[in-house]
Amino acid sequence: MKAIGPRTALSGFTLVELLAVLAIIGTLIGLLLPAVQRVREASRRMQCSNNLKQMGVALANYERAKKRFPPGNDQAGERYHAWSSFVLPFLEQSTVSDGIDYSKHWDDVGGNSAIADQMIPTYVCPSGIKSFAGKQDYAGVLGSSINRNGEQLAIVNGRDLQFLTSGVLYATGTTLYAPGTVPSQQPRLPASAAQVSDGLSKTLLVTEGVDREQVGAADTRRAGDAGWACGSNCCSLNARVINMPGENDNGFRSLHLGGIYGLFGDGHVTFISESIDAPSLIAICTKSGGETESAGL
Repeated sequence: MKAIGPRTALSGFTLVELLAVLAIIGTLIGLLLPAVQRVREASRRMQCSNNLKQMGVALANYERAKKRFPPGNDQAGERYHAWSSFVLPFLEQSTVSDGIDYSKHWDDVGGNSAIADQMIPTYVCPSGIKSFAGKQDYAGVLGSSINRNGEQLAIVNGRDLQFLTSGVLYATGTTLYAPGTVPSQQPRLPASAAQVSDGLSKTLLVTEGVDREQVGAADTRRAGDAGWACGSNCCSLNARVINMPGENDNGFRSLHLGGIYGLFGDGHVTFISESIDAPSLIAICTKSGGETESAGL
């Protein structure tokens, strides 16, 4: 009779060991995900900042060539072309700008409409969520429509456009209001660098205005302020804080945690914290307000 030797032990995980390994893996994933998200957001922030820097170079080169900054919103003849359309040749987008008929409405069906549907990568913030034809995530700064107390500026003694031309990239043309409703306005020319008496380094040109899709609009881009080709993508400061839902729907908002990026007249780009005080925020939106605040920006 053959003798039976000792039984060989089987190797493998017990249920308890398997659960322990899974728990460790879950913990590591939980620790790594926030880190990965932070790295991705850091990359998105860098790209957003670079987008604005490119716009800064384009605006500076435009100003050197034309001796004035482009109009934020060219309202002459009710054409409504945008600052972001005029600087295209200085963004290496001459092919796009060459196809635009600036003598016609920005959305003219004869050709401008199709061009306005094109995507310009520099004008899209990587942190944005929404996507649609001709999207623009950055807004030219008209100025400030509030005073230091947060009160909305209104039409007073015919000076209805004073606050809408307090920035650098303001609306040119004549009046924003229907003829006969306010005293007549003289034609407004684009601003020159010399008119920025507060200093280019202390004056905002462009700010983030991410995902400005208008709820309920049948066509988001043609709603105006969300398209790079339309002059309505300018904005005036209308609240004492930034990133405030319902208050800054036309601009001064981002999906970056804690603030927005802004391009200043001298070309530098700065992250503007949500904690910035109202006087400083108003000061950097105006080109010749005589304010001394700049919040270190």
